[in-house]
Amino acid sequence: MQSKPDVSIVIVNWNTRQYLLDCIASLLENTERASIEIIVVDNASSDGSQDALLEVYPKVRLIQNTENLGFAKANNIGFAAARGAAYCLVNTDVIALDGVIDRLWDYLVTHPGVGMVGPRTIDRDLKTRRNCRRFPTIGNACGDYLWLRRLPLLRLEGRALGIETYADTHHAEVLSGCFMMVRREAVEEVGLLDEGFFFYGEDTDWCKRFSDKGWDRIYHPAAKAIHFGGGSSAAYPVRYYLTMEKADLRYWKKHHPPRHVALYMVIKLIHHVVSVAGWGALWLGRQPGASLKVRGHAINTIWLMTGRSLA
Repeated sequence: MQSKPDVSIVIVNWNTRQYLLDCIASLLENTERASIEIIVVDNASSDGSQDALLEVYPKVRLIQNTENLGFAKANNIGFAAARGAAYCLVNTDVIALDGVIDRLWDYLVTHPGVGMVGPRTIDRDLKTRRNCRRFPTIGNACGDYLWLRRLPLLRLEGRALGIETYADTHHAEVLSGCFMMVRREAVEEVGLLDEGFFFYGEDTDWCKRFSDKGWDRIYHPAAKAIHFGGGSSAAYPVRYYLTMEKADLRYWKKHHPPRHVALYMVIKLIHHVVSVAGWGALWLGRQPGASLKVRGHAINTIWLMTGRSLA
């Protein structure tokens, strides 16, 4: 192993044993030019992940946390142990495709003003995921949560970019934290992930801070990976509705003035109340999955109104 690899791949794991093993296998099989090290930060898994990793991949560095510290803090622990010129965050529910690490690393090397680069990610049906996003604004909150982007005359856009933009390399305000490569030099200037985000939202916040410091973020579709989605959150879907809500509100309070935060909260309350009613009607009609939606939106409504967490 080189003393300083090109890329330190940091994988945070929490009870996703098979996903983890498959992810590492794909990274090792599909990286040829860039020198890499793989660091797994395990958040106190109870599914045998740690023993399986030590048995199958003894050369992968394993950091064992004694509790679930969340995504941001666990990644920061991995960064502290990393030696590469770039860090690459990779979710366990990702399969690296041919040369994805090589191509992202090559792009950073040849574009010194770029602090962060992300690949095209596709789902299990091989359809492109729309995970390049705009920074949150009141306009795109109305577009997404009040469904106004469906009215062409208003010209309100949501946060996700149109599918037609995913064919070419381009600047992106926000890249997905499921798979992103970041320049060490940029992280040293911008700072680590905000550990106040337990899970979700840390990538949007990081991209905003990269932007504020003048570092570009690039979507590079020549690099490809499969992202199944929901690897760690699948077992606790209702809890993660509230986790996402808390992360979104933390971002708004951090990067927007109080009057915009208040307006955003009103928009989200309207969204959740209408969603409870709509999904409730489908639940009564025995629509599969509707009960989960009702509970998720109801829990978020109660938290926004009272600050009480029922998840």
